[in-house]
Amino acid sequence: MNKFTLSALALSVSAILVGCNDGSGFTSTQTEVEQTGQAIDASGSSTLRDMSQDKGVEIEAVLAEGVKASPDAEQVTNLIDGNHSSKFLAFDKKATVIFKAAKAVALQKYHFVSANDEPKRDPKNWVVYGSNDKQEWVEIDSRANEAFTSRAELKVYELEGEQAAYQYFKFDLEHGGTDSYGGDITQLAELELFVIAEAPIVSFSASTLTPKVEEIVIFEDTSLVNPTSWQWTFEGGTPATSSERKPLVRFSELGPKTVTLIAKNDKGESELVKADFIRVWDPENPWAGFPKPTVTFTKNKPDHPGQAVLERVMPDLEDEIHRISELIAKRLFNNVTEINVFESVEFITDEYEFPAAKGGTDKNMQLMFDLNHIANLEGQGDQAIRDEIIGVLWHELTHGYQNVPNTGDYIEGTDHHTYLEAMANFIRIEAGFYEHARANIDWLDNINQDAYNQTSFFLEWVVNTNRNIDFMNELNAAAKALPKWSFDAAFKHIFGESRGLDVILGEYQAYLKSLGKVPPYPTPETGFSNAVQFDGVTVSTNASHIGIWGEGPEALADNDIRKKFNAVVEAPWWVPEYLPDILPINEVETVNADFVLPQATNVAKYSIATAGDNEIRFPTSWQVFGSNDGETWTLIDEQTFTDLPELLTTYTYELAKPEEIQYIRFSFKNERQGEGIGGRNGRMVQVGEIALWSTN
Repeated sequence: MNKFTLSALALSVSAILVGCNDGSGFTSTQTEVEQTGQAIDASGSSTLRDMSQDKGVEIEAVLAEGVKASPDAEQVTNLIDGNHSSKFLAFDKKATVIFKAAKAVALQKYHFVSANDEPKRDPKNWVVYGSNDKQEWVEIDSRANEAFTSRAELKVYELEGEQAAYQYFKFDLEHGGTDSYGGDITQLAELELFVIAEAPIVSFSASTLTPKVEEIVIFEDTSLVNPTSWQWTFEGGTPATSSERKPLVRFSELGPKTVTLIAKNDKGESELVKADFIRVWDPENPWAGFPKPTVTFTKNKPDHPGQAVLERVMPDLEDEIHRISELIAKRLFNNVTEINVFESVEFITDEYEFPAAKGGTDKNMQLMFDLNHIANLEGQGDQAIRDEIIGVLWHELTHGYQNVPNTGDYIEGTDHHTYLEAMANFIRIEAGFYEHARANIDWLDNINQDAYNQTSFFLEWVVNTNRNIDFMNELNAAAKALPKWSFDAAFKHIFGESRGLDVILGEYQAYLKSLGKVPPYPTPETGFSNAVQFDGVTVSTNASHIGIWGEGPEALADNDIRKKFNAVVEAPWWVPEYLPDILPINEVETVNADFVLPQATNVAKYSIATAGDNEIRFPTSWQVFGSNDGETWTLIDEQTFTDLPELLTTYTYELAKPEEIQYIRFSFKNERQGEGIGGRNGRMVQVGEIALWSTN
């Protein structure tokens, strides 16, 4: 006789739970009911549904002639994949998207969801058209000067008046401006199209999403628009199918289970498939049944030397992906019910501008590896190459499984970005595949300054000094538990209100000082003060600059290397379009940054810091002059810097002899060649910060 249990929750349930309650961090596919401004009547005739994922729909992107196609992982189909984490990207300031419905329908409203980075890439202006032959188009909506206030933000656009039925809908999109890399790119995460529902809008719930083996689960239809019959399918369930509105089901095998419901009424039928909706587990063996995704390999350049190196040193690559995935899951979560379940992992090799990256969706992960990076390792020995590839796997697979904070955007220099990257590199450190970077541990002033290196070793220190708790597990859990997430909020959540980020970071800085690590800028610990921080200091430039974007000369002395000074030597293509107010550009041979101190000050050293991007704009040479009247200048130092600098890095130079000066001038040149100095053309000088080391 089969043994089964009925939980107390199932016995006492009076209102069936709705949505995902397992705290795993993956996004529920539960259909969200959308309503018009009027109340839904008894028949449900005014209920709206999103038709963007209907069977038989099509979507295409129409780009201008000569525009590079979208990246493989950022095709237009991502707009209707139901995943706000993926996106469509076009390498142009304009893009046209054409959606074909399964049949002619009257569009009532639509949603845009902003993508994960670079706000300037968001659509700003657009026109929406309808057509039934894809030849003659009728304008049905237009918007101008729209702005998204955050990443992954959903904005609703209602259509006014009675709408005609069309099968084709065209969106002519135009982005908000040149992005921070000087690129003209348009991107959008999701397009949702709402029409009046006829067939049911399917939804359902369950009494528990994490039953034990043989525990009874109560399912309930919660569909709208008056369904009159139901057809359920339960993967691995007993019964496997049901036509009841509220069936009772038990599962005899461990693992994630997919549940499908087809609901019908007199207007038609609709289907909802919830993959991995139920997680059957064994509390006595919490990691039994860990789901291994299918691993596939895409070789975009099979004859590349790097491909041969990869296959030589990683003959067991699929096994390593499975092994590392399970170890990461066990490190960050408590049991198998909490994790995101991947159905597939596609390992893609090609020539990229980065060593590796993780992409794809919540169910289908993509790991992209650069063949040039692998080929360049040749000569280091097979074990060293293998260790590097495995180390990168630890990092990128962590991105697949770690919880993502509820708030924030993946923008460098933010808590959100730092959390994701520092945790991934911490996992790599803990696995033993980042020891080569340990010698570079240095002063950490700001947790967002160097996520990949300094902050990841900071997290290691926090783990090692708090052995009474599983700090990394709790940090990962806090990303979902906190409605408004930050490092400070997470630390207070874990350690208590009195031990926020400032306290913990201060303790780490004391530890660094015990190792002889001191700030790379003037502080009492170094025996110096920063003269540019004195009251009454002024800073100016002879060059045209992007002060209108907050990148004027004052950014050189704001004690924040991420807030950069950008001077224009030769106008890039985008200046006339986006910054016409700074035209005409001052014609200068060198970009001067002039500091006036409140009084003559003894300066022994100075520091110049890079910003967080565009290292190619860092000056290639400079001269430093001193004066006590602002008219007669004496050369006190000069440097050349022809190599590309490290980002967010401070370079310090000693003067041959300390100078008692009130006026100091930096004269910068940027004589680099290549794309990106000012965008696609032009020439710029960019500096993050300047410090004057004073003994006064």
